[in-house]
Amino acid sequence: MNPAPNHPQPDRANSFADRLAYARRDTGLSNAQLGVTRVYDNPHSYDFLRSHPDLHDHPNHPNNPDLPLIGEEVLIKDLQQVAGEVTTMGSVHHGFTAAYHDTTAHRLLAGGATLVGASASAEYGTTAYTEPVGMPHPVNPLHPEMMAGGSSGGAAVAVARGLVNIAHATDGGGSIRIPAACCGLAALKPAHNHQFGTFTPVAQGFIAADIPTTARAYGLPAPDRGTLHRSHPSQPLRIGYTNKPFHTRSRVSPDIAAATAAATALATTHPLVESVSQAPAPYPPATFQFFRELIASRCADLPGTLSPITAWLREEGRQVPKWRRQQLEQQIVGLDPQRAWQHFDVIATPTLACAPPPNGAFSQLTPVDNFWAQTAWTPWGTLWNLTGWASVTLPLIAPERVPGRWPIALLLGAVGNRVSAATLLSLAGFLMDATSHLPAESLSVAVPGDIEALDFRAKPDNSHNHHEH
Repeated sequence: MNPAPNHPQPDRANSFADRLAYARRDTGLSNAQLGVTRVYDNPHSYDFLRSHPDLHDHPNHPNNPDLPLIGEEVLIKDLQQVAGEVTTMGSVHHGFTAAYHDTTAHRLLAGGATLVGASASAEYGTTAYTEPVGMPHPVNPLHPEMMAGGSSGGAAVAVARGLVNIAHATDGGGSIRIPAACCGLAALKPAHNHQFGTFTPVAQGFIAADIPTTARAYGLPAPDRGTLHRSHPSQPLRIGYTNKPFHTRSRVSPDIAAATAAATALATTHPLVESVSQAPAPYPPATFQFFRELIASRCADLPGTLSPITAWLREEGRQVPKWRRQQLEQQIVGLDPQRAWQHFDVIATPTLACAPPPNGAFSQLTPVDNFWAQTAWTPWGTLWNLTGWASVTLPLIAPERVPGRWPIALLLGAVGNRVSAATLLSLAGFLMDATSHLPAESLSVAVPGDIEALDFRAKPDNSHNHHEH
């Protein structure tokens, strides 16, 4: 088992470069296997921030929300452009040197970040696993035979190994929450405007070392587990739970169903939680057709040589005419799960339907089976991309308490704007404390997941196309 420190160790390593060197020595892994696609020879930061040392006196100060990343060495996902640096889009076939900082890089720098390198990503961010084409995959520090998830797998691995406190990530169908869950971390997909010009499922965000650091990265107030307010503070939270998949008719591992149900029930021990009860389905599984068809259509113009799953998406997408794309966007924006969940403020589900499977478990399948296996493994989180609502994943047990095992992960999702991201993080922290009193082994899994046990094939609603993670 490869050692995996939970946080950087300042007495041993005072910089990202130092920590990376120590990790290579201690684990015998390469930079890429540690989640780092590239190390920038000259880290990027804004001269204005460098010229004001007073801003660096208290890098973690909560009263500086405009500079939440000040003093932080941050990895950026290998889908973004940093001026003068190579971006590969998750494939050796697509590398190019960026001529400018893209919007995401600019925002990270303006927030005070020092960009020190790029983290591994799935090719164009299209899969729930991270197997960059022509490059080594990142190795999960919890268990080397379990995949790290995707598409922000490099970010999750680098944070879980203590190389950085904060890594940039994106989430278009679970790409923040899935790899964080695989690597035993809590993580937030923030609320995002899903009607920005046209429909977009993608939120820009972070994977961070712990819940307080996650809040700070987003410029949110420090989580307070005693104030779980709705938009109307006088009304306590109502939580709905389900482990029935939203987007497939597949199965869920019984140990995950049992552990996440028990953990959610503990929310009733919080004085500001009114109830936990069974949540109905938000819509029929066939509704997922809108999303998978639209995302496939957005792959239609991807260039060059692609992996089998992404090439299949491109071909599927080319079959979708422009008028159909516009219709799909309107249908997705018109979805309103709040009607089914009118009596709930938060919905809890498992994050994953089974433990992380081995690397290659999905990519060895035919593209159609690959798509449905991924969807069966992650059949809940995409809803919060369809709606733009905030969502958090959390491990039910701290990884250090179950070495060599995978901590089962719970997903908490806001219903509309009835709760804030800060409240979700506070609730996540409360539940992590509450579950720490339960038997650790009942909240963790010792062996990689078996995707065949999810029974993802030949489902009535499984027709065609794919969605971006």
